Amino acid sequence: MHTALLSCPPHLSLFPLLFHSLLLHSSLYCLSSIFFLFSKRKRSAKPNGCYGLPAENATIERGLDPKEWTKSNIQSMREQLDSLGLCFNWDKEVTTCLPDYYRWTHNCNLCMCVFQAVVNWDPVDQTVLADEQVDDSGCSWRSGALVEQKLLKQWFIKTTNYAKPLLDALAELPECYGVKAMQANWIGDCTGCYFNFHLKTGETLAGYTSSPEAVFGAAYLSIVPSHRLLHGTSPVRSALERVLQTGRDCLTEVTAHNLFTSQELPLVISSKQEFDGHLDTVIGIADRSVEDASVARALGLSWSPVLKSQKDGGHTLSQASAGRRHLTPLPRRPERKVGGHLTSTKLRDWLISRQRYWGMPIPMVHCGSCGPVAAPEEQLPVTLPKLLSLTGKGASPLEHADDWISCTCPRCKGPVRRETDTMDMFVDSSWYYFRYTDPHNQDSHKFTSLKLTCAPLSPPQDHAVMHLYYARFLSHFCRDQGLVGHREPFKKLLVQGLIKGQTFRAADRGQYLKRDHMDFTGGHSMVGTLHACIHRLELVDIPHRWIPEVAQRFYLVRS
Repeated sequence: MHTALLSCPPHLSLFPLLFHSLLLHSSLYCLSSIFFLFSKRKRSAKPNGCYGLPAENATIERGLDPKEWTKSNIQSMREQLDSLGLCFNWDKEVTTCLPDYYRWTHNCNLCMCVFQAVVNWDPVDQTVLADEQVDDSGCSWRSGALVEQKLLKQWFIKTTNYAKPLLDALAELPECYGVKAMQANWIGDCTGCYFNFHLKTGETLAGYTSSPEAVFGAAYLSIVPSHRLLHGTSPVRSALERVLQTGRDCLTEVTAHNLFTSQELPLVISSKQEFDGHLDTVIGIADRSVEDASVARALGLSWSPVLKSQKDGGHTLSQASAGRRHLTPLPRRPERKVGGHLTSTKLRDWLISRQRYWGMPIPMVHCGSCGPVAAPEEQLPVTLPKLLSLTGKGASPLEHADDWISCTCPRCKGPVRRETDTMDMFVDSSWYYFRYTDPHNQDSHKFTSLKLTCAPLSPPQDHAVMHLYYARFLSHFCRDQGLVGHREPFKKLLVQGLIKGQTFRAADRGQYLKRDHMDFTGGHSMVGTLHACIHRLELVDIPHRWIPEVAQRFYLVRS
C-alpha cells in the first residue's frame, strides 16, 4: 500500500483463517474492496499466511504438513480473491509465518517473563489459553471445551504495564458498537499497581496494592493458599506448608524484599481463599486498611505510619512518607524493574506459551547456570525444525526434536535446551499493519524509522478484547521502543457482521461437534446430550459517516 502517494488513510482488513473456504471471508473482503474503489485507490494491501492453532488442527485432521498446507492455501485464496475481482496489491502482501516477517517480532525486545502460574488449559486442543481466549461461560474460543485450571511454567508478556495508558487512550477513539466499553470493562479501573519483591531463593513475586502512595507503610506481603509457592516447585514450599492452617492468617519465616522501598517484609498466608479479581499476592498496608491493620496486630507485626490525621477527620500522607515518595516517583523508574505501573485487579499479563508446533518459536534457552537466556541477535530468527508427524495431544511436539533442542548457552557457552513452547498466534498477527509500508525491507535500522498513518480496521466485534486489545498493546509498546511515531494504531473501526450457521456443542463439556457426527433420527440429535445453536439474520445499519458512498445496509448475523 503506497501510503506516501495517497491522501486518505489506508483501510485494513483482518487476517483470513486459511483453513476456511473463502465464503466465510468474502463479505469482509468485498467490503474492503468497495471502500477502496469509492476512495479512488488502486489496490489494497493484504495480510496472509498465519501461524496458529486453527491451522495446525486443520492439518492434523488432514494428515498434512502445516507449512506446505498453509502455502497452498495462500495461493488458493489469492486465486479466489482475484476471481471475485477484488482489489489487492499482492506486492504488498505479508506472510507472518515466514522467518523474514517474524524475525522482527524476535527483534523487538518484548517484555517477557517466565514463571509458574495457574493457567487456562483446553483439554481438547491440549494447550493453554490466554484469559482473552476464554469466553464468559468458561469455554475455549476455538474448541468450545470447558477450560480447566493447571499449574504450569509459562511465558507471559507484561501487558499489565500498559493497562492505564491503554485505558486512558480509549477517550481519543470514536464510539464503535460498544467496543470501547468492552475494552474498558476488560482492563478495569486502574487504581493500584504491582511492586516486585525478591525472595532469598531468587524468585520474584509481584504484590498488588490499591494505595501505591502508601507503600512505605507496608507491614507484610500476603498470598492465597492456592498460590504457586505452595503448589509448585519453589524451594520455600516446605517452609510455607509447615505453618499453613486453613482459615487462619499464618505468619511464615519467609521474607520478601521490596525492590522499590528496600523494605524486608514477612510473607503471610492469608485466611482468605481468594482476593479480588485475579490477585494472588497483595501488600498489607495497615494505615490504609482496617482489615490489614487487624491482621498485622494479630500477628505481632509493626509498620511505619504513613498517614497523618487532619482536624476534619481526614488523612494526608505524613511528611516523611511524602518526601520519600517524591524522591522516587513511580513513573520515572522503569529501568529498575520494580513495578509501579498503574493497573487493575482484574487484568492479567498476556500468556503467550502454546504447547503446539505451528507457531513462532520463543527465542529463549534454559541454562542450568544462567537461567532463561534470550537468543542473541545474530541467531535470530529461530526457525522451526521439520517434524514427521503431529498429533495435537500431550506435550509440545518440539520436545521430540532432539537435535533442534540441544544448543549452546549464549552467556556461559555450556550445553542448554531451547524453549519448546511456541508463541500465541496473536503475537505475530497484532502488528502486521506496521509492515505494509515496506514489507520487503530487511534492514532493521530503516525499519525502526517507519511511520505509519493510522488506519480504519474491519474486525468482527468478538475480537474487541482479543485481537484489537493485543494490536493496541503492541502499538503502544512499539511507540515506547521508538519503532513508530504514534500510540494508537487505528483511527476508526468498522465492525462487520459474523456469518454463522447451525452449530452443535456437547452440553456436558462444551466441545463443538461436526454435523456429520450427528444422528438426526426422528428430527432430534441423538449423540449424547447436545443442543443446537440456531442463528438468524438481522438487518442493521452501517454508520454512513464512515463510508458515505457505500450502501448503508447489510446483513449481520446475530445469535
